[in-house]
Amino acid sequence: MDVEYINPFLNGALEVLKTMASFQPLPGKPYVKKDDLAHGDVSGIIGITGDAVGSLAISFSEMCICNIVGRMLGETFTAINNEVLDAVGELTNMISGVSRTQLEKRGMSVFAAIPSVVFGANHTINHILKSPSIVIPFTSPNGPFFVDVCIRTAKDPEKKLSAYGVVNKPTLAGGSAPPPPLAVVKSDSEETVDRLELLKKKLSELLKARTSMQDELAEKPFMEMARRNLFKKNIPLLDARIKRIKLDIATTEMLQKMTKDELENPKIVAHYQHYGPKDTNIR
Repeated sequence: MDVEYINPFLNGALEVLKTMASFQPLPGKPYVKKDDLAHGDVSGIIGITGDAVGSLAISFSEMCICNIVGRMLGETFTAINNEVLDAVGELTNMISGVSRTQLEKRGMSVFAAIPSVVFGANHTINHILKSPSIVIPFTSPNGPFFVDVCIRTAKDPEKKLSAYGVVNKPTLAGGSAPPPPLAVVKSDSEETVDRLELLKKKLSELLKARTSMQDELAEKPFMEMARRNLFKKNIPLLDARIKRIKLDIATTEMLQKMTKDELENPKIVAHYQHYGPKDTNIR
């Protein structure tokens, strides 16, 4: 594990959560983690290759992630459900993107896989590299979360995009974090605005379709059984698409707010930036 990789991922977590959810946690002192046990209730994990190889995991306590997702979507979540799990994957993807942008500013070429999500009591995190990882703990009024990084400089034979199933998709130009799969946002600001308008239009259409089905179910108690069953099947599917598009809209709005200067010149609080090898037990 190379210590130089800690700050880009720490900065990425702070930037994404601040922009996406107006959430400003307090980072703690990094430490070495020598086992696979996760410190949270749900974790997003993503593989990285290129000039650096390894993986990133972000573990959230249940209360913490429910609060973050609630802020993102403007809803209330009291327990981990499918919407929360989807958001964990998207947050992992975005934090990875901002972090990789920082590495690319140093002249590195870095690629990432599609994130996966693991949850449940005492679940484990299996990093690509079978070596101790560095954990950066964060605290907040709504509970803790942890950025768990296990990355090192790649050797020449490892510098291939096919390693570990990582997707051949570099971070977007202009310092933007990569969006979720549905939010294909280009770096040009006008195209970003157009994409946002399309997403909002699609959201409006889906909401109208769902409301129409719900109203018809309520107003027609003697509706044909086949049609009733079709509506009952389609409404949850519409709900899932609505949740996803809300995440896409939030991500696109985040990209609009982030400036190139914010990514190239992050404002780092000094108290967690200057731990030396003696303080962190990193060698």
